[in-house]
Amino acid sequence: MKWTYGIKNKFTASMVLLALCLLVLLSNYLDRLHTENVKNSISTMYEDRLIVEEYILKMTQNVYQIREMAMSDKSQDLKDNAINKLGTDFKVTFDIYKKTKLTETEKTTAAALIGNFKKMEQLILKDKNAPSIYTDEILSSLNKLSAIQLEESKLIMQQVESQYATIKASSQFAFAIIIMILIALQVMVFSGETLIPLFKPKDPSLN
Repeated sequence: MKWTYGIKNKFTASMVLLALCLLVLLSNYLDRLHTENVKNSISTMYEDRLIVEEYILKMTQNVYQIREMAMSDKSQDLKDNAINKLGTDFKVTFDIYKKTKLTETEKTTAAALIGNFKKMEQLILKDKNAPSIYTDEILSSLNKLSAIQLEESKLIMQQVESQYATIKASSQFAFAIIIMILIALQVMVFSGETLIPLFKPKDPSLN
């Protein structure tokens, strides 16, 4: 019966080793998956939040410069040229901003922003009071968009921290399971050895 026990013991050990290999492969796959999610989250924050904040800052500067130019004492031709250039810069930046990933709140705020900007363009050269009226609303929209960037960045960082915690927990869990499997395998090996007698019994027929 020793050979049947040996076969059974080897089969069990093989299954344990197979489970160990599968667990290692699964752990590596999950680690890569979570790591990729973290990289994507950081990339999203950089491309759709930090860079977008630069666009908002640039548009804000354009609006302040337009208001200052419109209310200055410079010649009308000089003001017209400067305001047209600043307006073009603003709209170019806005078009780039509009192509980024926006939330529904951002889309609504951006629509109000460009609407007020177009109204300001129509009246700015006719009424000196127009810049202060519309630029206040435009700047308010830009401030709101900037605040949204901050909130979205915080949410992304929370996701990154959560994903990192998941990676750490899954790695620790996999490591614990691997240790348990190795211990079980070691117990099987030692228990198998104890079943083999140290000295072979004498054949009674030889007496």
